[in-house]
Amino acid sequence: MKTMLMATAALAAAAFGASTASAQSLSQPEVYGSIGATATNNNKSDSSLNSMNARLGAKLTPHFGVEGELAAGTNGDTTNNGRYKLTNKKAAYAVGFLTVSDRVELIGRVGVSDTQLKNYNNSPIAEDGTALDVGVGAQMKLNDAYAIRGDYTRSAFKDDRGNADNLSVSVVRKF
Repeated sequence: MKTMLMATAALAAAAFGASTASAQSLSQPEVYGSIGATATNNNKSDSSLNSMNARLGAKLTPHFGVEGELAAGTNGDTTNNGRYKLTNKKAAYAVGFLTVSDRVELIGRVGVSDTQLKNYNNSPIAEDGTALDVGVGAQMKLNDAYAIRGDYTRSAFKDDRGNADNLSVSVVRKF
């Protein structure tokens, strides 16, 4: 958790630095929220888990923003390595935006997450704890307020606890 707090502070410092270098100001960021579903494949436990996620973000400049994410598991999985269920995931990201057209944006994000996995058999093989997350995606604007977003994020867990591949689809609402 200490690592997550330090990384969040670093992201906030980067956001303030990036925003002062652009024409947009922190007093008028583009705030957005999203609700979506995520499918996760974990490599060490060989589990496939699903979750619902909620994200809240702020686009501080046309090309840079920050976002936070909370997720809760919706299913469990039994594998040869044990029985697992995602309890929750919390994450903070720095997000880059690249406009492709007036309706499509590409997204890149990097951040840290803290994942809690319910491990019913107490197997030493479990993708939980703190991870470095790196992802890419795209979003298509439906109108001035709504967009559909799809993204892929790889979570690399510390202490050799494996990797998780996360595919998400979300509905985004600009406030």
